[in-house]
Amino acid sequence: MYGENAPPSWARLPGARCRAVEHLTKLEGLKEFELLEGLEEGFFQALAISAEVLELGAGTTLYREGEPSGAVYFVREGRAKLYRSSGGPKARDQILGVVGDGSVLGLGAALEGRPQSQGATALTDCVLYAVFRDDLFDVMGRFPGGAVRLNRALAARARELEDLVGDLVFRSAPQRVARMLLNLATEEGRVTKRGVVFEPSL
Repeated sequence: MYGENAPPSWARLPGARCRAVEHLTKLEGLKEFELLEGLEEGFFQALAISAEVLELGAGTTLYREGEPSGAVYFVREGRAKLYRSSGGPKARDQILGVVGDGSVLGLGAALEGRPQSQGATALTDCVLYAVFRDDLFDVMGRFPGGAVRLNRALAARARELEDLVGDLVFRSAPQRVARMLLNLATEEGRVTKRGVVFEPSL
């Protein structure tokens, strides 16, 4: 079932564990992903059969840049940061984005069969549906509508990265920080008498 492209055992990840979950629970959880809305029942049934439920504690690194891309991760709950490292003894991380409920991690690398081009670390406790690459390909081959939807998600992520590159080239550091704060306030802020308040976990 797992195929030759499986990543290292998740049991080796500090702060991670697989949890046994009934098929119906996984099925209902996957149907809540806006990305997959409207797809046929057979697609969800097949995806739920293949999915493992993975729990990550805050601060747990799911994968690092350059590691094999043996699986795709559907974020059921929680938030994670995507980043690239400068490498070396004084390595610094460049944050590429923060993703949350309903997002998909590792899709591009898995579909293209290449190593991860970025790292992913949980910012909060997370619950993920993990589907091995070979299993995902099998489901996509049987249900073309699902394949089209996942490729659209990949294209949307590529556009986000293009925007990030544009920011790095054409905006100053203060402008980039201001834009990031505006995005966080829009997505996570709550309105109070003192203004918009949010608690970033970067």
